[in-house]
Amino acid sequence: MTATAAIARAGRARAGQLLLLCFLASAVGLGALAQGTGGYFVPGDPKAGMAAFFDKGCARCHAVLGEGGQSAPDLARAPAGHLSAAGLVAAMWNHAPPMWEKMRQEKVTPPAFTEAEMANLFAFLYSVRSLDEPGDAERGRQLLFEKRCLECHAVAGQGGRAGPDLRNWASYRNPVSWIQAMWNHAPAMQTLMRERGLPWPEFQDSDVADLIAYIRTQTSGAGRRIYLHPADAEAGGRLFREKGCVTCHELRGARGAGAPALGTRSLPRTLGQFAGQMWNHSPVMWASMQAQNIPRPQFTNKEMADLVAYLFAERYFEPSGNLQRGARVFEVKGCVSCHLPNGKGAGPALAFGGHRLSPIALATVMWNHGPVMLELMQQQQMPWPVFQADEMVDLMEFLNRGAPAARAPESSAPARKP
Repeated sequence: MTATAAIARAGRARAGQLLLLCFLASAVGLGALAQGTGGYFVPGDPKAGMAAFFDKGCARCHAVLGEGGQSAPDLARAPAGHLSAAGLVAAMWNHAPPMWEKMRQEKVTPPAFTEAEMANLFAFLYSVRSLDEPGDAERGRQLLFEKRCLECHAVAGQGGRAGPDLRNWASYRNPVSWIQAMWNHAPAMQTLMRERGLPWPEFQDSDVADLIAYIRTQTSGAGRRIYLHPADAEAGGRLFREKGCVTCHELRGARGAGAPALGTRSLPRTLGQFAGQMWNHSPVMWASMQAQNIPRPQFTNKEMADLVAYLFAERYFEPSGNLQRGARVFEVKGCVSCHLPNGKGAGPALAFGGHRLSPIALATVMWNHGPVMLELMQQQQMPWPVFQADEMVDLMEFLNRGAPAARAPESSAPARKP
């Protein structure tokens, strides 16, 4: 099935979710911070990766946002937490043997990937995991009452008049625009709610997505729609400094003043969850700004898109690995049994001649040569090793700096060549 055909089959809400990759393509695929370079570049195009996902047959077993096969996990949702590039490599490696076995049973040849195709696939999987599930409109309607939104806001003329009619926000077609509107209006809302003795509402999990879903049902759909222009993560990095975010928040070496670190696993996985978190912390952030005599910045729609692009792109990368821990991983996981520096192991020597190994390159090599590795390991009754994301980061550091010095354990017999 081609990517175009798959989208054509998708329901309107889920197809819209996939097409939101037009924003995420620049947010993650083209604008992320390359580790150790100081510049912005993540190889890969999420839209091309979406095509590869279907054309390479991944959708035969795996779904994305509910579209695709049902015999394997939905890759937009499993696992539930954040995955970095190294995390994606580890997840692919850990689950590869049952995938290859299923392909063998169905007489399907595992597809080969070029490094460019793997980069596109990773960009797609990382991007789509930032999207929220289509919201529950009925639950969103209930939230308006539970959170007491209607005491200040009206929806289609029903409710309070102190704040704008939320139906006007139905023109925003994605959570990023809601983040911008909620942030800019928060100080006035906080003042009004304090005067009225109303508690500051907090939003969790899918709350924002559900609210958006309900607000959209209150319009005919014929009005003006506001879409984001492609986001620029490099511009978002400048905004992070210029708007004063760096004064309080730590982000990859930039030391803040005690506020939560951003761009790490602590950042919510989806855009809607991020909108909720920014709203929840708005009173505390504003109080901190006032105490430090920092003006609260305002954002245009495009600026907020750039800032979110920057933050979501940053967490694609893990901190630098540790050479000593990587050497230990190489030994404990059994890599040393086959990959010897003298080329006499069952697998090739893992020396890269000064070319720095990236997660994309490692994933490509692992996937393309994995079936042969699995067969050799089964013949030698060796268990398939399982990696955590941080172990994969340390392993890459070792492969980039120390693998040529690796030695097989003295007690181990030389591994057989295939």
